[in-house]
Amino acid sequence: MGGGIMKARYILVGFVLVVTGWPAWADLSLDQAIRTALGYSAEIKAREANYRSDQAAEQAAGTLPDPRLYSGVSNIPVSSMGGVNALSTGQDPMSMRVVGISQDLPNPAKRHAEHAQVEATVDQDAVNVAKARVDLRVQTAQAWIQRYYTEQRFSILKEQQDDDRLLITLVDHQVAAGRRPATDAIDARLDGSEINNQLDQTQGDLRSRIAQLVRLVGDRGREPLLGKIPLWPVQRDNLYQQLSHHPDLMLAQATLKSAEAGVASAEADRHPDWGMDLAYQHRGPSYADMVSLTVSMSLPVFQGSRQGPRVMAQQERLTDARDTLLDMQREHAATLDSDISTWQGLNDQVQRLQQESLPWVQKKIGLMVANYQAGSVEIDNLLAARAQRRRLLLQSINLREQRDTLAARLHFQCDTMEVQP
Repeated sequence: MGGGIMKARYILVGFVLVVTGWPAWADLSLDQAIRTALGYSAEIKAREANYRSDQAAEQAAGTLPDPRLYSGVSNIPVSSMGGVNALSTGQDPMSMRVVGISQDLPNPAKRHAEHAQVEATVDQDAVNVAKARVDLRVQTAQAWIQRYYTEQRFSILKEQQDDDRLLITLVDHQVAAGRRPATDAIDARLDGSEINNQLDQTQGDLRSRIAQLVRLVGDRGREPLLGKIPLWPVQRDNLYQQLSHHPDLMLAQATLKSAEAGVASAEADRHPDWGMDLAYQHRGPSYADMVSLTVSMSLPVFQGSRQGPRVMAQQERLTDARDTLLDMQREHAATLDSDISTWQGLNDQVQRLQQESLPWVQKKIGLMVANYQAGSVEIDNLLAARAQRRRLLLQSINLREQRDTLAARLHFQCDTMEVQP
């Protein structure tokens, strides 16, 4: 059997290279696929650019607004009277040219709330980058695994095809010797035709798996795969401890932080803002120049119709964010519990197939081949046993694929190192 598998692998590699046109010395491990996907993704680059943009804007948040420079004339007469000509800027003691600077001084609570809001936005951007990276790692790992097991199906079917040729040879000898009817040769070839049909379908599946990998990693997705699937631990306690680092929950936490900043900003509007004006006033040559300093203060006296409703609206937004986070925590905890149970069930089935069912059916086929040669077993029974083995082999691969794609999602989604942007 080992030689058949190796031969099937060589044939499979050749098939991949013919389909893809990729050089034979190239290969792609799971880690290489993930690293390539992270560098290839346009979505991640876009989110990283948005993160850097808001991060740069954070430096300006909460700072004082720019001062305003103003200039003009003041108290210009519009009619002539008492020796003062109309529109004169230097004959009347009240007329003057003014140059000044004005500075708004928002209250410190408002400036702090503004900075907190931008900081929350930056946190959301950071989590969005991390979430995109985690999602891509999961998608790439699962695409690699799915292609890996599709190739395993191809190898198994090629091995079955080789075994079927040996069976046809055996049956032909039995028929030629007159020990078996000619219909046995037809039945054996019909069984081989079924295997060929499954091979054709698997080749189509393999092309689809390669295309999916190419979408994620570019042309490297056409390379033959290298290495095996890691044995990721699925331990309930560890996964529950890492659940708070799930990107969905971290994004909900960032949304909660933004809502808290919104409440703080609305509350800050209850307090007055300040302003200051400093002006230099130049009068006519017969009069002294002057300097003026003015301090102003806003009067939030209509809080019932202005600030109050805004505070209430932001508090409702905060309540919604808290409830959403709580509901999401419960949902992810329930999903994680279900996923762990599903993984355990799949793993148990895989172990049972490999340790019990497959060895027994292989032994059964060995005995039936010997009995067929001795003339004590009909070919229908032998072909049925072979079909049973084929189904069990493919079932084992399907179960391992389901188990390992689930383990990959649990591993990468709850990996605390992968939520950092």
